[in-house]
Amino acid sequence: MESIDKIKSAITHLPDKEFDTFVDWFEKFEEERWDKELEKDITEGKLDNLADEALNEFDSEKCSEL
Repeated sequence: MESIDKIKSAITHLPDKEFDTFVDWFEKFEEERWDKELEKDITEGKLDNLADEALNEFDSEKCSEL
């Protein structure tokens, strides 16, 4: 946890412009990480049941197109 505390401290001491740059970078980093995890879950079939359920509900007219 010491390294996390150091990171937190460093972030809180950033000048506004550098903080904004960090936030932009971190948001992109987080999005890419999320995309990779989602792609992995799709490839491993972890979302197949959910997709099948949604398609079945759509086919049985339990929902409608937006």
